[in-house]
Amino acid sequence: MEAAQQAFVAAVVLPARDATSFLFSRQARLVGWDAYTRAEILLTQPLCIVVGDKPGAFGAYRDGFELYQRAASTDKGLVVLEGMTHYDLYDKPEAVSQALDRLVPFFKDHL
Repeated sequence: MEAAQQAFVAAVVLPARDATSFLFSRQARLVGWDAYTRAEILLTQPLCIVVGDKPGAFGAYRDGFELYQRAASTDKGLVVLEGMTHYDLYDKPEAVSQALDRLVPFFKDHL
């Protein structure tokens, strides 16, 4: 098991078995966890990332750019929607429509 997986199991899965044994100190190993580990090697399929241009509080804007840069795919796109936030992409018709205007052609070409 890789270090990131071991950290997750030790910090989240094992303590969840016994609610009284959960310690926040066990979360320390997760702080350095990288969700995009090996994207440079494994993420080779076509990729289209959509982000709003208004950065939010938890980093989705930054993460979208990082994943785009790190992905090994040579066929990738980054769509930045003006005036939108991460949360606008969930349920605001204008944001969803703009995203789909870019995603549908991408999927038609790659699926």
